Amino acid sequence: MTILVEPNTGCNLGCTYCYEEPDRQHSQADIDAEYDIEKIMDRLEQFSEKYSEVPSLFGGEPLLMRNEHIERIFEWIYEEYDLEGTSRYTRIQTNGTLIEDEHIEMFEKYRVNVGISCDGPPALNDLRLARSEVDGEMRDVTETMTERTLDAIDRLKKTDVSVGIITVLTTQNAGTDEKLEQLLDWMDDLTQHGIYGHFNPAIPYEDIQEDQSLSPERLKEVFLQSWEWFKDEPYHQWSPMTNYLNNLLGNHLKYCINDKCDPFNAAGAKVIKGDGATSGCGKTWASVGDGSAFLQGDSIGNEYNNTEERYEMLKQVPGAHTEGEEDQGGCKGCRYWNVCTGGCPAAGMDYDYRNRTRDCKAKYALYKQIEEDVRAMFPGIRLITDAPWDAPLADLTITNDVDIMPFAGMHHSQAEDPNVVGGSHDAPSVEEIAYRENGEK
Repeated sequence: MTILVEPNTGCNLGCTYCYEEPDRQHSQADIDAEYDIEKIMDRLEQFSEKYSEVPSLFGGEPLLMRNEHIERIFEWIYEEYDLEGTSRYTRIQTNGTLIEDEHIEMFEKYRVNVGISCDGPPALNDLRLARSEVDGEMRDVTETMTERTLDAIDRLKKTDVSVGIITVLTTQNAGTDEKLEQLLDWMDDLTQHGIYGHFNPAIPYEDIQEDQSLSPERLKEVFLQSWEWFKDEPYHQWSPMTNYLNNLLGNHLKYCINDKCDPFNAAGAKVIKGDGATSGCGKTWASVGDGSAFLQGDSIGNEYNNTEERYEMLKQVPGAHTEGEEDQGGCKGCRYWNVCTGGCPAAGMDYDYRNRTRDCKAKYALYKQIEEDVRAMFPGIRLITDAPWDAPLADLTITNDVDIMPFAGMHHSQAEDPNVVGGSHDAPSVEEIAYRENGEK
């Protein structure tokens, strides 16, 4: 789970697929009126006494805050969570268009990992819409803003700041094989410089933006082609490919969408708003609300993700991979249940958060291909899928309390080259690990 400070600044871009409320503030006075730094700090103090996660700065666009307030938050996090000399860090998620030298100095000083939202080179980035008043007229400045983002990435390459990219997959950058090839070439250049990222498929909300979201069939093609790209070079680290591989190996479940999620009190993000109130993941606002933030967590005296109804229901309701029963939108019997758990409720099939994700076909196909390739390389390897589909592994792998010891069961006779792998024949079986009590190792 993640603590996010979202100061209600709005955004200087108008990405057409964005799940956040399209509240685009422009004047500094408007932005200043949307948040109270003292109330934000008070809530951070309360959270530090209750939760262990290191908070991050999110948005809208957080760099619309005054620089002195941004530094105040980062300095407090750095000192409160004793980040100096550790492997821990805080984060910021930004569109990158407003990054100044002063910001980069803060990132370096306070151990801030920078996530930048960018959907590819300018030709693929048109849905990150930007408009600005020029000579009394509103003009499209999308390409200019994209160049600013790419310039910020180039400047950050030359520093010690860790940078990651979030790319929203849409028809604009992955709708055809030609566009996808351009996107993958752009990603190749980033990964050669040690900058990695992950895909977020655009989610249509109640028939909105269907023409911009990839169909489940097209997303499947994109995932599979991206996996082939992933295998081409050792530096091609990008998710979900990297995460799915780690998930199958039992190396901790990655992505909040693989966790149990109560959309009315989501665990994926404990959000502190500009007035100090608390909320949850913005994607849930669109799926179960009216598109704007609603109170969750501490503001209503509740614990984040305090229910598991959706998770338990999906486990029992027949789905596409349930033998002998009609698909009713669930996950019963699915081979990849323990590395997916139904996906994000905001992307539920038929706009219903109670159903499994609309991206099920793509996710299943990618997991299946990764599993086949891994087993072809290591015939005796153990994966999460070697346990019964309904073994209680998800709870343990999410918290990193289980190690399936993937290579433990392998021995020389199972490998073409006996010098490649080895292991103990006395290692416990995956089933024993799956059913051990209290998560004891």
